[in-house]
Amino acid sequence: MIIIEDILERFIRNKTSVSLPLTLTQKKIYILPTIYGFLFMAVLLAMLMGSVNYNNNLGFLLTFLLGGMAFVSLLHTFRNLSGIQVSSVNTSPAFAGEKAVFGCMIRADNRKRPAVSFHFVGEPEILCDLLPDKDNRINIAAQTRKRGVFKPGTLMISSRYPLGLFQAWSRLPLMIETLVYPAPLPANLIFSGGVPSADGEGSQKGAGAEDFEGLRNYQPGDPPGHISWKTFSRGQGLFIKSFVGQGGSFMIIDWHSFQEKDTERKLSMLCNMVLKAHNLRIIYGLHLPGQRIEPSSGETHKHQCLRALALS
Repeated sequence: MIIIEDILERFIRNKTSVSLPLTLTQKKIYILPTIYGFLFMAVLLAMLMGSVNYNNNLGFLLTFLLGGMAFVSLLHTFRNLSGIQVSSVNTSPAFAGEKAVFGCMIRADNRKRPAVSFHFVGEPEILCDLLPDKDNRINIAAQTRKRGVFKPGTLMISSRYPLGLFQAWSRLPLMIETLVYPAPLPANLIFSGGVPSADGEGSQKGAGAEDFEGLRNYQPGDPPGHISWKTFSRGQGLFIKSFVGQGGSFMIIDWHSFQEKDTERKLSMLCNMVLKAHNLRIIYGLHLPGQRIEPSSGETHKHQCLRALALS
């Protein structure tokens, strides 16, 4: 059955992307017997041959009754998909190696659609019932592997309702994509200070940066980017660098602050530090080759930084 479907797909595959909203019509729905359907037809053929050989009227009656039932099943399988509308698809970013979730809004007409399956090609199926006259949100996942723009591919909608003898399906090469951020990689990285410090640490002062105020004793929960590492290397203990100014204290997550040579690993480390800074509610900026994001905070700023890392 799978081989037959694969061969048929080569002839019916539509490489042109389709736009939404889209309604499944008879031109977009294909149907074939399942493995159980072929076995059922083989049994019917054996029953028919036996009835002819023994001239058994009850055998003829049962054979044609079951054959009619199979034909009605075929019609119901087709009608279970016909008229389904894919109105929109909502996307959300994911991290590399995780599953990206696409929220598909599916609308059925005035009939309930039992046992309808949704999946992207190569992904596990999601089986659900569609309620009539309302938008049904179906979350369909697709596995990501690397950062950047991710296109999940072709959406498959299928059904074997009611008897499993036939499978109807439709291929929808949708024009949808989402952003995949680098996978966070834990590392002992150091934030670059926004201004030169009293002990020589930090980077060049930029627009909106604060003045170095001094050192204070380290307290649990202090951000690691403010630690005075040179003071610590002299054996004088842990101290935190303080800055003052209109913008408040901030940190710069800088591409050039560490020695990792592998680009993807470095981006993953930067991603991890962006998430840490966000969780600690630190005002931070991001410096990448050819791009600088000024210090800020909040969800929008976090996604701006992660987007820059994903597209670098």
